[in-house]
Amino acid sequence: MIDEKLMLKSIGMGTYDDLFSDIPEKLRANMDIGKPLSEQELIEKIKRISKKNVNKVRFLGNGIYDRYIPHLVDEIISRSEFLTSYTPYQPEISQGILNALFEYQSIISDLTGMDVTNSSMYDGFTSLGEAVRMAYRINGKNEILIPGNIYKSKYEIIKNYVNGLNVKFIQYSFNKNGLLNLDDLSSKINENTSSIIIENPNSFGLIDENAMRVKEIKKSAITITYYDPISLGILEPPGEYDTDIAVAEGQQLGIHMNVGGPLLGLFSFKKDYVHKSPGRLIGLSNDKNNNKAFVMTLQAREQHIRRAKAMSNICSNQALLAVAATAYLSILGESGLRNIASITVNKSKKLRENMKSIGINTVFDGINFSDNLFHFDKIDILKSKEISGGVKLSDLTYINDIPDASFFSVTEKTSDDDINYLVKSLGGF
Repeated sequence: MIDEKLMLKSIGMGTYDDLFSDIPEKLRANMDIGKPLSEQELIEKIKRISKKNVNKVRFLGNGIYDRYIPHLVDEIISRSEFLTSYTPYQPEISQGILNALFEYQSIISDLTGMDVTNSSMYDGFTSLGEAVRMAYRINGKNEILIPGNIYKSKYEIIKNYVNGLNVKFIQYSFNKNGLLNLDDLSSKINENTSSIIIENPNSFGLIDENAMRVKEIKKSAITITYYDPISLGILEPPGEYDTDIAVAEGQQLGIHMNVGGPLLGLFSFKKDYVHKSPGRLIGLSNDKNNNKAFVMTLQAREQHIRRAKAMSNICSNQALLAVAATAYLSILGESGLRNIASITVNKSKKLRENMKSIGINTVFDGINFSDNLFHFDKIDILKSKEISGGVKLSDLTYINDIPDASFFSVTEKTSDDDINYLVKSLGGF
């Protein structure tokens, strides 16, 4: 204890609390974690706590989804070669992980129809922020066009990422069907437009055919598409409609929901922009004996070059999760991914039809992928019936002129019994 007092005194502090004096009181967490426990006592305590968990019927989504993960995925990423490997700063002795990441880049490029994929990014939302910065590096223009129904969290992260740049955000609207308003977007594209952010499926959960037509009006602007990777089992990939940068959240590709992380950012782009991309790429070369060798290339990060010339400040990657995504997509194959995407759309259709039978209608007519937006606000009923779902539109977006709107999401794991239970629970409200 004497040593601790001396340590605090040497830095001009009287107590441990003084170390956190710059943190507002209301933001501090005062947790009493109790006395030290032995390993056996700790395990028993965790068991008691875990019994409080309730196995609810799940209709949550909007970015993180409960999808089936083949057991082989976890078997593969549990191998010590993957599980314990770190960022491969010494490529010559990291051929295994570099090979896996090279395959990840290849498979995501095939999935998206894009030229190049990096390996890898933190998550989908920060990938979107990096994409906006990349577009600014490419053309130096300062207007960013964003959808009016974008999630608050996406928008706030983008703003944080471009803080310090001379850019401004301009919103474009959606039409009466909940799709991208091409006329409004076209009227806002000009010589100062740096990038156009489009979403497919969009923030209403709708498959947006208008997003695929932005190429007709984009002029010289960089298009950034935020997509759902599972949806590409049935939808036209971003590369087919002339997207310049395609980003996504990769959690659905063999990564457990856990408690909201860790996640995986998918980041692909046209080869013309490779020298402006963040993160790094894994390349294929030959060693001095002319044998195949994988190398780290185009890693223009601040660890390796002068900070002013760095393409991003991303200091790590999600290598283990990139391997999980590679394993997942390899196991499913093209037909498997198409099957899961088709089941998801059919489950959404069944949910909408069953909800309509009890008078709960969707806000927009159209084809939904996983997320379905209904006129519904009786959230307390869901809690009493142990149903997870009913995420309010107003909690996710800045839209306040669509009252009483909430999301219910489905995946291939959503059973008919789950849908029937939801409808039965809400039938008499």
